[in-house]
Amino acid sequence: MNLFHRKSHPLEQLRKEKERLEARLAELESDLEFCRKQNERIAHEAAPALKENAVLRYQLFKCQSDRQVLEFHVQGSRAEAMAALNLLRRLSPTAEASADPLEAILSFAHEAKVLGAFYPPLPALEARAQALWQERHSQAWAFDPWRWLALHASSLLQALEHRRQQSIHEVEHLAEGLAALDAGLGGLADLLVELIQNLDREKSDELS
Repeated sequence: MNLFHRKSHPLEQLRKEKERLEARLAELESDLEFCRKQNERIAHEAAPALKENAVLRYQLFKCQSDRQVLEFHVQGSRAEAMAALNLLRRLSPTAEASADPLEAILSFAHEAKVLGAFYPPLPALEARAQALWQERHSQAWAFDPWRWLALHASSLLQALEHRRQQSIHEVEHLAEGLAALDAGLGGLADLLVELIQNLDREKSDELS
């Protein structure tokens, strides 16, 4: 009976084990090649999305940076305008952003006289406005150069600041906000602020 149940030779066992391992290795290599091709396909299909994601991340970062710079410029502009308006109140404590209609008419008539363009019916317009002013304020209106400068400078500053704010709101993308800060208008505002500071010093010297 033992003749029919002889144990396999060790070399035969090793050969079979080697064949099994080689078959398993070939199977694993096939799986690895399949996975590699799948990864290549997925990477190829995902490339546009990854690129778009990278672009969006960059744009988001840039927008955040632009927002900070833009807010810095706007806050600086607003602070300068407020400081100038405070100086205007020192020049003329009663100055408002816009003059009373009667005062505006009387000031306009005065300017027309100075320019030598006091054409009809300006005399009649001035007379009626002066009568209404005297009726309401119990005194005749008199031209005040400091108040005139304060009113006009205030209007100019507010108009420049309004235009700057409007230009920022008009842009479609925040990244364009910096371009909306018109350097020309900003330069005019700076010169106007400098003028107001000089006027303030002149009036202070006059009163001292």
